[in-house]
Amino acid sequence: MQVDLERAIATLDQEIYSMRERLEQRQLDGLSITELLKAEEHISYLERQLQGQQNQLIQINTQLSSHQDALATKVKEEKTWQSIKETRKEEFHRDLQIIEQNELDDLNTVRAYMLARNG
Repeated sequence: MQVDLERAIATLDQEIYSMRERLEQRQLDGLSITELLKAEEHISYLERQLQGQQNQLIQINTQLSSHQDALATKVKEEKTWQSIKETRKEEFHRDLQIIEQNELDDLNTVRAYMLARNG
């Protein structure tokens, strides 16, 4: 949509420029007041259209910028959450290893006690 609007703006701008050139040439060739006013009115109409499309393009660019900012924020949040998730996962595995090691130590202590007692 943005590209289409930019093309339409460029086309309108070129059309206005061409009309102004033709109008200047026709004035040199002798143009009636009525034709001059009619041509100026049409050029004014095209300029209003051009201004409207330029305003629309500004709005689109503003919205695009806003959406890009929101997306960048979401990406940053996602990276933060992934980092937190990974950290928590590592902590969980470390805690699990500690628990398993403590259980093995307890088993070895009981085994050593039993061997010493029966020994």
